[in-house]
Amino acid sequence: MTWWCAASSEPWSWVWRAYPGVWVFVALLAASGAAALRGNFAREAARPGSDAPARRAGRVAAYGCGVLFCWMALDWPLGRLGGGYLLAAHTAQYVLLTFFAAPLLLLGLRRGPGDGAGLPGVNPLVSLVVYNALLAATHVPAIVDAMMRTQWGSAIVDLGWLVGGIALWWPALHPDPERRLVPPLRMGYLFASTLAPTIPAALLMFGDYPYYGVYELAPRALGLSAQQDQQLAGLIMKVIGDPLIWFSTAFIFFRWQARLEREEREEES
Repeated sequence: MTWWCAASSEPWSWVWRAYPGVWVFVALLAASGAAALRGNFAREAARPGSDAPARRAGRVAAYGCGVLFCWMALDWPLGRLGGGYLLAAHTAQYVLLTFFAAPLLLLGLRRGPGDGAGLPGVNPLVSLVVYNALLAATHVPAIVDAMMRTQWGSAIVDLGWLVGGIALWWPALHPDPERRLVPPLRMGYLFASTLAPTIPAALLMFGDYPYYGVYELAPRALGLSAQQDQQLAGLIMKVIGDPLIWFSTAFIFFRWQARLEREEREEES
């Protein structure tokens, strides 16, 4: 039985395939998140003047969407296409796990002030190093060709992207609001995070030949040649990944400005 999506020499088919390993992982992610959310809500409900009930739905929805994006990225059909047919699908998995699932999971696990005291603090340099190291390692052709040929290797790459995404967003979306970077540093940090991914994206878009044997030699799918597939992968990385960072930066800026204006009005009154 195939437990995880990995490379295969079989011709691509739209026939549904079961991947129990993906289901188990998604179920564990949902169950652990539900337990964490219950604990967060219980602590907030015990705090005097808590408005926890008004915020529960948003946190549950954010975490649920994060789990859903994980499922979309890992299961059939995207997981199977990315596992050994199309580099573009593989890159779409990276984008979903790093820029959609990871921040939504962290948003769902937000805590009240002081409730996240037991969690690791913010170290943006370490976060960038971890994220960029995982990004680089999972885009080296020799590593990708070796890892994607086995279910365990493919699973490690997928989970590495989720871990890298959590490391990337940790300083900006730390569960304890008091331990997040202040808005100006948060915006600078997010901008810095877009610099390193430009290199692999440019190499994919403008490369003269396919870099990854596992995708170059795979049975063709969706009518894309190996070169077209690689160019599309680079385009996905920059056209989807970077705008999400820019949108987040703009949101932080306007929210920060609104807070400053509100504080000024309060001081004047």
